[in-house]
Formats: sequence, structure tokens, C-alpha cells
Amino acid sequence: MNMKNIYLLSSIVLMAPLVHAEAPHGYINWQNEYYGKSHNYNDRVQMGMFFKNGFGMIGELRYNSKEGAKNTWDPSQFNNNGHGFSVMYRFNPLEDKKFWLEPMFWLDSSEYWSTYEYGVTAGYNFSKVWRTSFRFRYDMDKATAKSRSYGNTDRNNIRYDWWLDYRPEGTNFQYQLNVTYNDNEYLTWNNGNKNYRVTARIGYQWGSWFPYFSIADEKGPDKTSSNRQALYRTGVTYSF
Repeated sequence: MNMKNIYLLSSIVLMAPLVHAEAPHGYINWQNEYYGKSHNYNDRVQMGMFFKNGFGMIGELRYNSKEGAKNTWDPSQFNNNGHGFSVMYRFNPLEDKKFWLEPMFWLDSSEYWSTYEYGVTAGYNFSKVWRTSFRFRYDMDKATAKSRSYGNTDRNNIRYDWWLDYRPEGTNFQYQLNVTYNDNEYLTWNNGNKNYRVTARIGYQWGSWFPYFSIADEKGPDKTSSNRQALYRTGVTYSF
């Protein structure tokens, strides 16, 4: 069975226990990214569904700039940059309902990699104003034939994420700080295999719509230097 069939079969199996769940709610999100030094654009469309019994699922499509089409946002010049499907289950393991855990599994596919990601998120809602969460994720990248032709091999990666959310009372604004740390099995940044990203985001809740903007301190395009670059993101989420 090839990777495409495994991906499709896994998606069907993982969706099976969700279809009869009660009180579903979900979202559709579009996001555009621009890298300040490499001048690449990335777009992604994501849809999530979540259910009263704690289960949820997310599907994603990604596109990026073709070689030679930098500095211009032109969807007609975009490449397919892969797609993914994830399932998760959120529950409260303690009597304190403000604390929650969410194990997750993500299947991702592109022309270079087929990736299996396992992770768990722990969160605590101090109030409606302040929330925080931490996620550990372990990725297993399986190189495709095209990736191997460039000298790549299978690899495993570890990622840590921390979020702090602030939603001031009496306003529709939402603020978020996200810090990401990667420990990879390949050359990533500053001639090493470790990297980090710090992101600040602001958004505004307007009924079912949530437009947002973020800026991040991101590694530069040269993996052998310590250069950094700005990563700009704009997007909008529709909840239903």
C-alpha cells in the first residue's frame, strides 16, 4: 500500500467516530505568509470541526511561491505545498476544569515528505481574559523519491510550543504570544539543527469573523548563518 492510500485510509478511519457526535462547531481559516528576506509567499486554507464529546479534526491545504515568482502575491504562480489531516481529543483529567489535555495525531503529505506527527497539548484557562498552553510534538518525516533524489533521508524532529492569550474584557480585541523551539535531525539554522520562532498576534472578533495580523522573528534563508528575518501573517477565520 503506497503512502497516498495509507493517508486516505487513515483519514477515513479517524473520522469514523466523529460523524455522529452532538453539537458540532467549527471554523474555516485562510492565512497568508510573507518572509521578509527570502521574499516567499505561503498561503494555507484550514477547516476544523469540533464536537461535544471532546473529539476534533482539522484539514489543511497549503500553497507557496514558485521559483522565480518572489515578491509578488500571485495565486496563479503558486505551487501545491502539501496537505494535512489531524485528529485530537480534549478532556479534563483533573477536578479543576480549567486545566485540559489534548493528545493529537497529524498526517501530512507533500512532494518531498510524508510526515507522521504525535503530540500533546496541556492548557490552563485562568479566566476568560488570560489563557496559556504548552505543546510537545514529535515528527517523523519519510522522504519521498523526489526528496531522496536531493540527498535527503528519513528524519525525526521535536517541537515545543508555548502560547499566552490575552482577551481584555469589554473589547473584541485578542492578543497572543507564541514561542516555538525546534530540535531537528537536519541542518536548520546557524549551522546547527536547533531553531526558534517568536510570534506576536493581534486579532479582532467581529461576530463570526476574526481577522488577524502577526509578526514573527524567524530564521533567515541561509541555514549556515545566524541571520534572522521577519515573518508577516495576515488571515481571517470564520466560525460556525
